[in-house]
Amino acid sequence: MDWLSIEKAAESPCWNSIEALVRQQETSCIDAVPLLDKSPIVHTDGKNVDAALFFTSYGRIIPVLGKDFLFHQEDVRDIAYLAGNAVYLPTSVSGRKEAVDMFLERFSCGQKEQVLEHYIMELDRSRFKSEPVPDHLRIKICKGSLRHLLPLLPLQRTYEIQEVLLDPGTIDTLETYRWLKSILTREICFYAKRGFRYVSKANTNARGFDHLQIGGVFTDTRFRNQGYAYYTVSALCRHILEEEHMIPSLFVKKDNEKAIKLYKRLGFEITDSTKTVYLN
Repeated sequence: MDWLSIEKAAESPCWNSIEALVRQQETSCIDAVPLLDKSPIVHTDGKNVDAALFFTSYGRIIPVLGKDFLFHQEDVRDIAYLAGNAVYLPTSVSGRKEAVDMFLERFSCGQKEQVLEHYIMELDRSRFKSEPVPDHLRIKICKGSLRHLLPLLPLQRTYEIQEVLLDPGTIDTLETYRWLKSILTREICFYAKRGFRYVSKANTNARGFDHLQIGGVFTDTRFRNQGYAYYTVSALCRHILEEEHMIPSLFVKKDNEKAIKLYKRLGFEITDSTKTVYLN
């Protein structure tokens, strides 16, 4: 088998094998699905594929490795020839924990700045448990659209400060505005509203072959531990299952016991683990 750069995977003779490899691990490499037509590097005999590397526009590498695949020294040489500096100067490496560890053992990609490990959780339709919103909460759960951009902006901004950015001091409100606009245009967003306050939100952030990934789950600090996140995520999951006919999946930090408990209450199960290494 040799390493090849595939210009358009869907038109390649090894497309079926590439698709099968990604489908098997879709929830851990869902960001790779839209990259299939953007020159992935694959290990192939021209038909069968047992490993693939995907490179995002913002410098992330997503290694997708078959069960029995192992990197050898000649693989390092061949990949470096095809990918150039992209393989040695990434901003991060992300995917199944085993694949990320194996990749970083072979490639010197810079100093580790932060390592995040998550459980992957999935929700099968048969396990979905939904409870009606109790009257005493006095909230409305609604589907978001562009007209909710400004009311949802404070929630999105605080979410990015607390949950996303490595350095919260780098928050750029204009960039947050643009990102939220993209979410409300291209993704699915639900929010909880109490009176005139937008108190909780949840949205999708990636689409695979079979899965829709949930992210951006956040509740205003003043309104936590009252069930708002549960009912917001529940409404989003119902939409994904009944309207999109897809499987909801998500990442959750391994030490976030409250979130894991919430998702299990909805019927989610832990199916795998993922790792993201941010590099300096």
